[in-house]
Amino acid sequence: MNISINDLLKPIHAEMITFERVFEESLKSHVFLINQVMKYMVAHKGKKMRPMLLVLAAKLGGECTDQTYTSASLIEVLHTATLIHDDVVDEAETRRGLPSINSIWRNKISILIGDYLFSKALINMVNLENPEALKLLSHTANRLVTGEIDQIDRAKSDTMTEEAYYNMIDDKTASLVASACQLGIMSTSDDPKAWAALNAFGKNFGIAFQIKDDLFDFEGRAATVGKPVGLDVKHNMVTLPLIYTFNQMNKKEAQKLKRSWRKMDDKKAQKEVLDTIKSSGGLDYTKQMLENFSQKAVESLNMFEDSSVKDSLTQFVAFNIQRQK
Repeated sequence: MNISINDLLKPIHAEMITFERVFEESLKSHVFLINQVMKYMVAHKGKKMRPMLLVLAAKLGGECTDQTYTSASLIEVLHTATLIHDDVVDEAETRRGLPSINSIWRNKISILIGDYLFSKALINMVNLENPEALKLLSHTANRLVTGEIDQIDRAKSDTMTEEAYYNMIDDKTASLVASACQLGIMSTSDDPKAWAALNAFGKNFGIAFQIKDDLFDFEGRAATVGKPVGLDVKHNMVTLPLIYTFNQMNKKEAQKLKRSWRKMDDKKAQKEVLDTIKSSGGLDYTKQMLENFSQKAVESLNMFEDSSVKDSLTQFVAFNIQRQK
């Protein structure tokens, strides 16, 4: 069964309209250029997956509050800031199939816009007036940056293991999803067990989401994925399909593959790496890990009674497995 974003939105359609208003209001500035970039960014918005998960998590505990919408806006602002900085680091020319902010306004403005968004996130953090939420978010912000730097460092030093890969994507991707889900339920429930359950859901879903993204580097097409296929591989970022493939090889075979991998700008080398990963079972193994973490995410919701909101969270997991971009 094909699941669409509209299917996932059904229980929270009205709440997401409120979120959009709060989010767009939070981006406004007295500076013309900032507003110009913000307008472009909002016009080419993504799925808003993290705010959707946050709002769904909130509705497991009751009706959404002002804190729910402030938290959702904060999470999306923080996520957007990291994407803008990532595009500068990756020298990416496109984002979601359209020109990236750094390709239009160049790197200096892009970095400053990312910094502007981080400052807006800080303002929203203070507005929450919730010490537990502040602690969670400050720790998450640190993990986001740590995970990105760890990935670059390990790629350069050739020390990426499967365990290190999971720790890295837990930091750079899953930590923000986990925080979004926990912040949602914290805005409507005082039950620490519910907080922990939604954090576990977000963590496992976030890891599964990144694994799916990493599969696109080997299986996707730029037209549907929204970024050039193989971009992370070309930048020598070692992800799970490649880690698994290296583990199946003897030293001589691994060294040969690494030489090709380091020449990924060459089409012949790229094809050699992709063919080797497929024949080694690297893609099949990665898909199995995607299923495993997805199942853990679903099991994290067992403490909650069946409802349309719980169904949407479960469907989010299935949507990730089947998505094409």
